[in-house]
Amino acid sequence: MDDRGAPYGGPVASRRKPGQTPGSREIAASGPKPIAADDAPLESISRLISETAHDLRAPLSTIREAIRLVRDGDLGKVSSAQSECLSAAINQCNCAVQLVDEMVQSRRFDSGFPNVTRQWISIDDLRSNVEATLQPWILPRGIHLLWDGPFDQGIQIYADATLLRRLIVNVAGNAIRVTREGGPVLIRATVNRDQGIMNWAIVDQGAGISPSDMELIGAGKAPAKSVGGLGLIISRQLAAAHFSTLRIESRVGTGTAVSFQTISGGPSAVAARWVKWRSELIRIEQRKIVNEDQRVHEVRPSRSTQPSQSPAPPRRVRIDVPSQLIELGAGEMQPAFPDHVYLTTVSVGAAIPAAGTDAFDALLQRTMRITELAYRTGRRSWVIAWDADGETGTAKRSELERLVQNELGTMRMTWGASSLVSATPHPEFKNSLASRLSDLMVRQTLAGSQQAVSDADQVRLGSGPMQSTPMATIRLEHDVQWLRDSSRADR
Repeated sequence: MDDRGAPYGGPVASRRKPGQTPGSREIAASGPKPIAADDAPLESISRLISETAHDLRAPLSTIREAIRLVRDGDLGKVSSAQSECLSAAINQCNCAVQLVDEMVQSRRFDSGFPNVTRQWISIDDLRSNVEATLQPWILPRGIHLLWDGPFDQGIQIYADATLLRRLIVNVAGNAIRVTREGGPVLIRATVNRDQGIMNWAIVDQGAGISPSDMELIGAGKAPAKSVGGLGLIISRQLAAAHFSTLRIESRVGTGTAVSFQTISGGPSAVAARWVKWRSELIRIEQRKIVNEDQRVHEVRPSRSTQPSQSPAPPRRVRIDVPSQLIELGAGEMQPAFPDHVYLTTVSVGAAIPAAGTDAFDALLQRTMRITELAYRTGRRSWVIAWDADGETGTAKRSELERLVQNELGTMRMTWGASSLVSATPHPEFKNSLASRLSDLMVRQTLAGSQQAVSDADQVRLGSGPMQSTPMATIRLEHDVQWLRDSSRADR
């Protein structure tokens, strides 16, 4: 982090060739040559840092608690100015703790088990959390944090709220670091309703990234000056956790735009996006550096809940679309069984309280590989897409039951029908896996909605009777129409 606590960016971990061990380097036929520090594989750096992360948590917690004792007056009276200063120090300790957590999360991605808990979240809540986190970095320098998108409309996206907030904060922190005092940083969200996704972009007007450094980033090596540190590795992984690449566009002297996508179109969109993302993992190829024309982004002033004495931010921010473009994917992660997916469903008994179902969900998500999906269709039901063949899928079921028994005790689990679905496009129906998965998720979601009405722990003493809602019917009609359109387009 820099002196304000903002996380620095960093390049993606370098790609290893088959048979090459982590941290090893290919030696040219002409003989060994000195290895520059910037050429060291960042995966080894990430592993070294993350292995010390657990040791950093204890001293950071001790420092934060000591500052809190002084701020709260337990060791003597403090002035309001001193209290504000100590509160800022606590915030920076919290940022350091979050960075330590990110180091641990980075190693989880490298191991293939990222422990991601995705659910439908409000983009308005996400915006509030991001603004609160960035306030200590934008206020001292008068940075205008501009938001452009369909906010205040109740729109939800499918994401891990904590990881997505860290992704935006990481990228926006880098943008703030390179922005002049009083300058703007734009966070833009646009909905693509046809694809059921929301495109996010964080745009700055900094110095930009040099072409040579962009090439190094694309090759998985540490750039010399433009970007450095662990932040970009983590951001790439956080984007992958949302079935997206991390797209970096930059033009020297103009600025940089970093973008990614999240899902916004319901269960069918989750199925389609996951299948598409999984397929792209199998066909990893080097992204080309391309040129594009300039654009002007229309933005709205940030409507922060906190009063500000600074002048109103500009209403137009001219951003030249950068001439250099690269996309950073999920690294070396690929499906173990690229040709098929093991689909099944699982539900837990109605007698299990809400806390128990949440504990089961956390355990299930912890066991999922990055190439697998566990979609919660109701309070007590899930659709699972395992990266497995028939034998491995059966073994995964047994292992999950064993873990539940050992960690959660007695819990009745009911498994639905399982099937091994081909991931290879069918000549007559190209998206067979996406269609099968979408159909299963939509049907289970509707069934879960009907079961939720009869849950005893949903109705509290003194609360009003449950009212029927047309939302399930509306969502079903939307998803059925999507399936029809997809079927016509693929024939």
